[in-house]
Amino acid sequence: MNGEIVKRNENHGYWNTNSLETYANPFFIKMCRQIWNVLPNFIIMSECWGGHMFENRQIILARSGVIPRLYKLPQAIASLFGKKLYKDGRVENCEKASVTVLRKWYEQSRYCLPQGSIMLQSSSATCWPYPAYLYGKGTWAAVDILFFLPDVPITFMGELDGEIYRIKQSSVFQTEKYEVLQEKGVKRVNSRLLLTLAVPDSEEEK
Repeated sequence: MNGEIVKRNENHGYWNTNSLETYANPFFIKMCRQIWNVLPNFIIMSECWGGHMFENRQIILARSGVIPRLYKLPQAIASLFGKKLYKDGRVENCEKASVTVLRKWYEQSRYCLPQGSIMLQSSSATCWPYPAYLYGKGTWAAVDILFFLPDVPITFMGELDGEIYRIKQSSVFQTEKYEVLQEKGVKRVNSRLLLTLAVPDSEEEK
């Protein structure tokens, strides 16, 4: 579908009425039915970011035949490590949250969903750093959270071998075998996991 955005981040029509609290989106219903008449097994997914003015959009999408893909989980997990993750990819330090944020996130994401709804949980987004950078040693715990939930997990190809680019700062981190130092400027830094796995056998024997 091609179109123009007339007014950004403003709700009009169906999205500005009380009908959305009770009824499905008529445009999505018509679109899904038209497609399913031709391709009955076709799956329609929609990004669902949430946030101010977009609260509980997953309910409307699920009612309307569209499978919502959610992004709130990485933000909730990042807050446990003292990082505030913004939609545009910015990461800021903040006070570490308690694990109750995960319970709050879960209850909000499941609120009033139709019975049997399917939702997709993302481990990251195209504009976000990968989990190995956000969570460090807590990455595998975050992966466990993602995969043990009742929803369908979505990961990105190459999450474990992702690359980080740092601008105008030194980057020092320690692996079990050796220390890596990057000088100031724009440098590529391999993930800790890859550096650990890349240690030659001969060096391990030493």
